[in-house]
Amino acid sequence: MSKLAEAGDTIPVPPAQYPLAGVAISILHQTGHGIPGGYEIAIQGNGDGFYLQNALKTELQISSGTLLELLNDFYRIHFFELADTYQVKKQVLLRDNTLVASTALKMADISSKKLCIQLADYQKCVTIVNDQPAEAAQLITKIERLFIH
Repeated sequence: MSKLAEAGDTIPVPPAQYPLAGVAISILHQTGHGIPGGYEIAIQGNGDGFYLQNALKTELQISSGTLLELLNDFYRIHFFELADTYQVKKQVLLRDNTLVASTALKMADISSKKLCIQLADYQKCVTIVNDQPAEAAQLITKIERLFIH
């Protein structure tokens, strides 16, 4: 049985207004166990950004226009409505040619990218695995291209 939302439950939603200085975007790429190559990207609302990999830090100033474009991308892909993780692989199987059974397999120790956005006091993070969901994976690629040419 799953718990249904009750009348008093509230689902956090992004604020309608917030200061640009209250915005923060981050990506944390974690490789599978023991595999090198993880990195971190962070962008602040004041335009300060960095890319950190293997103790090498590349700093970059992001324009407010680029930051607004990224914010619009988060809204365009309905990021705030996505599930928090895509580390569970779901599928259905046919048993005895008559019974459909659903399965869920948690993909542990697999490479993932955690994309987070902070809007004032509100924060939303989504863990992307195997480039799913595709729209969030494409947004990560766009952000990476700001730092990796």
